Amino acid sequence: MTDNHNRRTFLKVAGGTGALGLTGLAGCAGNSSNGDGGGDSGGSGDTITLGGSMSLTGDNADLGRLYKDAYQETIDRINESGGVEAGDGNTYELEMVLRDDSTDASTSRSIYQELIDREGIDYLLGPYSSSVTLPASAVAAENEKPMVEGGGASPEIFSQGNEWIFGLLPTANKYAKSYIDMALAQSPTPESIAILAEDGTFSQSTAEGARNKIEQTDLELVVDQTFPSGTSDLSTNLGRVRDQGADVLLLCAHQKHNIILANQMESQGVNVDAAMGTVGSLNDSFKGEVGPNGDYIYGPTSWDINADFEDPVYGGTQDFVAAIEDNYDYTPDYHSAAGEAVIMTFVNAFQSVDELTPTAVRNAIRDSDPFSTVYGDVSFDDSGVIAKNMLIRQWQPEPGLQTVYPSSVAQSDPLYPMPDWSER
Repeated sequence: MTDNHNRRTFLKVAGGTGALGLTGLAGCAGNSSNGDGGGDSGGSGDTITLGGSMSLTGDNADLGRLYKDAYQETIDRINESGGVEAGDGNTYELEMVLRDDSTDASTSRSIYQELIDREGIDYLLGPYSSSVTLPASAVAAENEKPMVEGGGASPEIFSQGNEWIFGLLPTANKYAKSYIDMALAQSPTPESIAILAEDGTFSQSTAEGARNKIEQTDLELVVDQTFPSGTSDLSTNLGRVRDQGADVLLLCAHQKHNIILANQMESQGVNVDAAMGTVGSLNDSFKGEVGPNGDYIYGPTSWDINADFEDPVYGGTQDFVAAIEDNYDYTPDYHSAAGEAVIMTFVNAFQSVDELTPTAVRNAIRDSDPFSTVYGDVSFDDSGVIAKNMLIRQWQPEPGLQTVYPSSVAQSDPLYPMPDWSER
């Protein structure tokens, strides 16, 4: 890990290297005795603890790891640079307590309540998955603790009047819009579309957004089916897509089902002009599982890895990409970049407040002007959602994963239509 981080004006760091580092990822003590999340008031030995739950085991562990690693790398670098000089005049190092919820909502709720009640943690890192984030955000509201998350995108999370939750992903109802626009811009123009949606909160919100978009077009919705989250077989659903002759396929689901889709499209002889999975279809681990069956698959992203936004910790986006690749041996995606922005949202707020309290930090996040991160400029609307649109990427046989829409940021044209399986 390098020490030559580019520290820009809004991240004020004290001289010298950090002494405390991270407490670790599980079972660690929270902040110090006054319980306000800021440690004992005073000098550079003080700490601020960020706590949360995450999918570290189970079907979503590959995605949970992206957040965990981005959190840890960013916190390490901040501490190595001397910590955060907060608006109250004190300098703090950051600690993290991150516990495994296995993408279980009940487990996650219990973790957050314990972090607040027993660990005295005031600043919450949100979990992964909308179905987990929604109940977790209720714990934040009930206890009046700010939660910043990059893993839940259901509009329902932000329509409850909850003033304590802030989200770094565009809401799920926007995930399919750019994909449909991209497909309609191709030749031959598609005439029909099929939606297969997992029965979870996020996926159902994504499907509803897609239906609303389709109603504004000439596309015919020929298949619209929901399947159980626990299923490991989509062959019946895909057979329906094949039999109805859909031109475009949209899978509203997570990585597990994207893997099933890519493999069973071949076995079921499903030949469509375009196919997209909403979450997990752009990860290296997805492509590693499905191999060439993943070629031509599309996925949405809120972040372009080829961008180079300025960042006060890493210097820029490409420095962040290099850090993750060098230290964790994979290429980051938008989940990783959103994870960095979660930490930086808290850092920006800590620097802005005269008094380090949950209410003051919540207000600083809500009222902040846009600030720089590797994810791009961050600020939140009145409901607590970041203002961002989705880009579309595609796995291409050569040169690999490419941004293909919109054209203003595209690296390559979409490979459209997808070749039939018999021609691959």
